[in-house]
Amino acid sequence: MTSDHSSTGGNEAVLASLLRLPHAVLTAAASDGVLVPMPASVPVTADRVLPVPPDRATMLDLVTPADSLTVVAAWERALATGTGFATVHSRKDPGQALALTFIDLRPEHGVLLGALDVLDSSAVEDVSTAPAWASVSRTPRTAVVRKSGLAVITAVDERTTRMLGWTAEQMVGQRSSEFVHPDDQERAIGNWLELLSTQSTQRVRLRHRRADGTWAWLELENQYLPADDPADAVVVTTMNDISDEMAAHEALRQQERLLRRVAESLPLAIVQLTADRSVVFANPRFDALVGRPDGDRLAALEAVVRDADRAALAAALTAAIEEGRDGELEVCVESPAGGTRTCAVGVIALGDREGTPGALLSLADVSAQVRLREELTVRATTDPLTGVANRGAVATALDEALAESGETLTAVVFVDLDGFKPINDVHGHDVGDELLRLTAARLTEAVRPDDVVGRIGGDEFLVVSRGHAAEETALALADRIRTALAEPATLPQGTVPLSASVGVACGRSGGDALSLIRDADQAMYRAKHRGRAVPVLAGR
Repeated sequence: MTSDHSSTGGNEAVLASLLRLPHAVLTAAASDGVLVPMPASVPVTADRVLPVPPDRATMLDLVTPADSLTVVAAWERALATGTGFATVHSRKDPGQALALTFIDLRPEHGVLLGALDVLDSSAVEDVSTAPAWASVSRTPRTAVVRKSGLAVITAVDERTTRMLGWTAEQMVGQRSSEFVHPDDQERAIGNWLELLSTQSTQRVRLRHRRADGTWAWLELENQYLPADDPADAVVVTTMNDISDEMAAHEALRQQERLLRRVAESLPLAIVQLTADRSVVFANPRFDALVGRPDGDRLAALEAVVRDADRAALAAALTAAIEEGRDGELEVCVESPAGGTRTCAVGVIALGDREGTPGALLSLADVSAQVRLREELTVRATTDPLTGVANRGAVATALDEALAESGETLTAVVFVDLDGFKPINDVHGHDVGDELLRLTAARLTEAVRPDDVVGRIGGDEFLVVSRGHAAEETALALADRIRTALAEPATLPQGTVPLSASVGVACGRSGGDALSLIRDADQAMYRAKHRGRAVPVLAGR
């Protein structure tokens, strides 16, 4: 076979440079990658050549599995261009980085050449001896053992020796159970008795002891060969090494156990649902949250969720299971132990990639955070002295009212206490503060439930009132406010006269909040100048 690239001069030069490297070892490979004896035409000494193992080994049997694709890519480059390079690590010494070179020497020598050299020459202690990584080891995946009807080994092939490490002398004459893991003995005996009973081929997976003390998972196919005298019957056992497969299964089981332990230790209530909403897993915190149900856990969860939140939870589950959409929400849960908790619920959609389509719910008790959030909201929106809305909160309420569509009016009632400064000067700030608190309380009683009362500074208050059909109803509200504030205030320090000047302004949807407040303020001043007895409507 000849390559479709020019390699005679260049590749011979690469070969010459590799032969000058003191630590490089070489091997020959056929076009399919199988290692073959080094041709005599290649000028390399025997101590620089990797021994060729049996069973059609390749360079992949020398490197770590993680480097397999790297080797394949370098091999393909060599076939296409004449040379291929890669950095790999050997199975015998994974910590040692090696430079791998493939050269296509088929036109000159009939083979492709593979060369390995250490990247860090200081790590090589003795140049005269072959390095530890310079060997290709391929353990057979299949082997054959012959046994008597009493499970005594009568013959083994050489592949068995290479697979398990035992010599024929060490195995022949021994009962096969001597090499089986103690935990698998019962299964091995049961399978063997079934074989003798049916005289048909039986399969079983058992762990077998290797000569180095480790264990190999083998899948055994026991074929019964009858004889005229049952004592002369023979069982031919074909052994397949499935250690890698079983190791993968064990790693998966360990991962599943780890994830389960993590789920059990998390400070979250977790439940996994299938597509038909059956529960396949719930951690102890979930059972504690819903009261350790004996039946349907999802029904138990729905039973403890507040009625107002149940529909939202059901919608989030439907979106996850039927539409593959994740979701987040907060629900209130009536604790079986008493009291109400606020829980943050995460709903994660599960599909085929996760193995079981459905949804994963996590519930975290955020009651403390919600209380803190509410406290911060109150602090940010409430006047600390009077308990009504502060300037920013009442301005926000007005903006929201004017943003609503509709034909009704939004009224702004501006309230200013009369003679408040002299009262403060004569009776002191404590009396003044009590008077402001009393004013806020009377205002709150005088307005409608949906109206917003706010203190905007000093002795000035603002009321935002929505949904008035006409200015007259807004003026009537202002008059109720003036009347409520016309009664003297009875305080621990004595009776203090109290009155207020009130101005009203009305606006429609889309109006300007600042202009409305300014109009109400000016109307209040006109009321004050007119004798404070009657509220004044802006524009009149």
